[in-house]
Amino acid sequence: MKIKEGQIFNLMDTNGRRNDVVNALQGYLSILDDIQNKRKMHWDSMPESLAQYEFYRQAVELSPDVFGKHEPYDKLLKELKKDNAFRTAVENEDMAWIQSHRISHNVLISQFDLGIEDRARHYTSNLVKLGFTDEDRKISPVGQLLLCLKKLKKDELENMLPIDGVNVVYLRQLLKLRLYDNKGERFYSPFHLAIYALLKRQRLSYNEFSELVQGLSPYSDFCHIDEYVAGYREGDIVSGNKIEIPSDLKTSSKLSETCFRERFKNRKSSAAVEIYWNYYSLLWEFSVSQDSDSLNQLLTCYEKHKTMLNKAFGCGQNIFSQKTGERPSKEAFLKKYQKIFTSDLNEYLYLQFHLSKKLDQIREYSDTTKRIFKATGIISFSNGFVELAYRELCTCIFEEHVIKSHIAGSVSKEEHPSYESYDRYYCSVTSLSSILNYDKPETQQVKNHIQLSFPGVRIEEIPGVVKDRRRQEFAEFLEAAYPMDKVKEILGLFENRSNDKQIKETVSPDATVPTIYEYMVGIAWYYFSGKRIDLLASYNLTLSANFEPLVHAGGGQGDIVIYEDQKVVMLEATLMNAGSQKRGEWEPVLRHSINLKIDEETAATGREVTSFFIADQFDYNTINIWKAVAAVPLQSSTDKSKFTDNVVIMPVSTKELSFLMDRSSDYDEIISNVHDLFEEDRKDFDLHWRDKFMAAI
Repeated sequence: MKIKEGQIFNLMDTNGRRNDVVNALQGYLSILDDIQNKRKMHWDSMPESLAQYEFYRQAVELSPDVFGKHEPYDKLLKELKKDNAFRTAVENEDMAWIQSHRISHNVLISQFDLGIEDRARHYTSNLVKLGFTDEDRKISPVGQLLLCLKKLKKDELENMLPIDGVNVVYLRQLLKLRLYDNKGERFYSPFHLAIYALLKRQRLSYNEFSELVQGLSPYSDFCHIDEYVAGYREGDIVSGNKIEIPSDLKTSSKLSETCFRERFKNRKSSAAVEIYWNYYSLLWEFSVSQDSDSLNQLLTCYEKHKTMLNKAFGCGQNIFSQKTGERPSKEAFLKKYQKIFTSDLNEYLYLQFHLSKKLDQIREYSDTTKRIFKATGIISFSNGFVELAYRELCTCIFEEHVIKSHIAGSVSKEEHPSYESYDRYYCSVTSLSSILNYDKPETQQVKNHIQLSFPGVRIEEIPGVVKDRRRQEFAEFLEAAYPMDKVKEILGLFENRSNDKQIKETVSPDATVPTIYEYMVGIAWYYFSGKRIDLLASYNLTLSANFEPLVHAGGGQGDIVIYEDQKVVMLEATLMNAGSQKRGEWEPVLRHSINLKIDEETAATGREVTSFFIADQFDYNTINIWKAVAAVPLQSSTDKSKFTDNVVIMPVSTKELSFLMDRSSDYDEIISNVHDLFEEDRKDFDLHWRDKFMAAI
């Protein structure tokens, strides 16, 4: 990725930024996979291809809560309804007809690129930035790996870390990520800087961390990066900035409104500039008159628009620190803020405006950077601080001198153009050891260092020890963050989708509500089991280092699969309403249940397999068919020669799951009773079988 001098980099395009960034990228990649590999469309705009239109259509359908407003798309659909022939061609993907009628339908075709195809390009540009596709939106080898994590092969060092496949893919890509200058001759690696800073400092405030990582660029001087990182304090990134003052501001007179508006712009809001002008006028008036009345007007204006003015002129901090309504004497005020009133006001305000703008951009873009960094699973963001997770491992794997050597450097003119190409390094599947240039002896040396951090433990036992510690930390996290009463309260919110915002704010803004539902269902089941299950290993979710849900990892298996000595329990959780369940859940839930049971029988584990379908409401045809097919031989979807019967899929509502949390002492008995229920041989099918059973327990 190339950036201009002075530009603040971002890892997700502004027009496609959203909180659930990992989920968004996964969804966008899946849509591209459908368009390219299943529908065989080439990435282009109308009238050459329907690919970009189709991408946007599917993105809206995939995330209706995110894309709640789409006026250009709605307008286009209305226009298509008026033209039956063109609409039919679009629906049938008849590009030959569209091409032959392109002139007569030129106006209609042009509408495809007004808020639809252009947005599709914006959204997918984020996949390009992370190497999941090339510039032509062809899914790269690493993008294909993210779509099919079963093909992921971890190296020796990756196996040491207690992170999942999605975490590993993001860790690799961020370690390979480079930002280049315009000439493609110098690069900067923000993730290497992030790791280096956390190795040097152990713990940083979030603002210090984001300014360090987001504020540097290929144009920065890295000669003394160790001293710079070691001594960095919040705000340092702008303290040394040299800003050229325009000649029309170099005056001791008050600026004209025209001049002011030209120099103090806000592209997002013209109303904001009006407030800036009013604030400047009152500031100027007080600097001249220095009387109590003008001071009162100035502070009244500031208090009314405090957040906006702090953001525009205070580098995010309070410009004036007195309490609202408090009015200091003019003498005390002038003394406290003499830096403002003894400076050339025009130049001072211009400097503050531009420094504030840079800091604001850093903090705005760093929000997305943080969310993508979270996906690696090795950086902890908690309570306003940032740390490396699994420090004993990370300090050995990411040797300080190695990481420092990867932060920045120069490259040949021939290297950059091919760096991000489809078949070159950035888009390739490359393991952690290879990225860090560790050969076999160096990898062994790293492992030896790791073993020194775990005295008395054999090297092959260390991953297990780390996972055990992680499980204990997770148990402590659940006790603190999600006690039983809070879990029940959150589960109750899913009944009404108008609570989605509250759910995300309570649990994790980085995940979708369906992902959060799976996460909370797992926690509820953890309490139902008497806290005995290994929930962390059972989730098919990708979590952050702070145990926050990020994205469902997929992979063709159940949402939560719990393995114990005598039994295997699979949980399938959905927020689909009853009307959508047959279409969206009937087949995958049955398929996952069949395959899991056949896998257990093939391995001759002797474990009893039970599936539970968790939802707020049920489609009665679906759940009754599941009950009816329990005695029917069913075929594996992965090995057609294998069959099983007595596949148990028990529906449990969210409300019922809340009640079950209080029945932990009966956990084994209830699951056993579920099997007894399905094994009953009845001639007359009882439509109320499920309700009667749940009422009984």
